[in-house]
Amino acid sequence: DINVDLECLGILEQQMFELSLAAGAAGNEQWGKDAGAHQDRWNPYEGLPEYWNHGDRDPYAPEFEGEL
Repeated sequence: DINVDLECLGILEQQMFELSLAAGAAGNEQWGKDAGAHQDRWNPYEGLPEYWNHGDRDPYAPEFEGEL
């Protein structure tokens, strides 16, 4: 049997956490940047599949137009 809910959640999770040009600045590990570190220094990006990092986005590129 196929669990449609589980498959859809997996796709959503990948869309939320992938690092790619398509995800843009919003996908560049934005979680926690506005409020500091998570409780007990939890990193939501730890342990994610390597293929979620497409390697097509410069991690040092400015996040916003005009940012140095």
